[in-house]
Amino acid sequence: MGRAWWAPPRGGRRGGRIFALEIGFFLVATAGIAAATSPTLSQVAPDLWLANPTVSPMPPYEGDVVHVTVTVANVGDIAASTAAVELIDSRPNGDIITIGRSSIANPLGPDQSVVLEAPPFFAVGTGEHTLTLRVADVTPAGSNASHGVLSLQMPVLHAKVSPPPPTSSDGLRAEALEALGVGAVLGFLFVVAAIGIAIAFVARRRAAELEPPPPEPRDESPPPLWPP
Repeated sequence: MGRAWWAPPRGGRRGGRIFALEIGFFLVATAGIAAATSPTLSQVAPDLWLANPTVSPMPPYEGDVVHVTVTVANVGDIAASTAAVELIDSRPNGDIITIGRSSIANPLGPDQSVVLEAPPFFAVGTGEHTLTLRVADVTPAGSNASHGVLSLQMPVLHAKVSPPPPTSSDGLRAEALEALGVGAVLGFLFVVAAIGIAIAFVARRRAAELEPPPPEPRDESPPPLWPP
């Protein structure tokens, strides 16, 4: 029984390396063609941005009612049927207070914008506040949530000390009328009293004039001697 001999490919080891490289190039080209022909899905969604925030009054005094507005713009591909803006107040003492949310009244289409007013709140705590506006509750879900956050600084001043109210001209007029009224009443009473005294004096004098004169006293001297 004879032996079977294996004959190496022509070219030896060099030919084998070339063959392996050709197979590698073929696989890479096949993968590139598959990637080029595979369908690409575009992200279609609303993209809401926040811009032009306003704070009134600015700066507020402690105890003032603060109003915040912001513009919401849709730069996405489709309309946002629902959306809201949330307002958060980070106070100087470290407290983080969620003020509330304001929602759009109607769907916001592409390239459309609307101005929303956040719920008003009291300025509590003096110092530097950080107000954060954040887009929330977007339907359908937005494509880029990072665009929907906006922060701004709000310094709160110490509450105003109200000076004592100045005396108004109406108050002076009322006091003058009150003093005049009291003087008029006293003057009227004085005049009435004087008239009464005068009437009583005249009446007494007239009554004295109407009384008959008193009778003359009787002559009780002794009669004269006659003849002398």
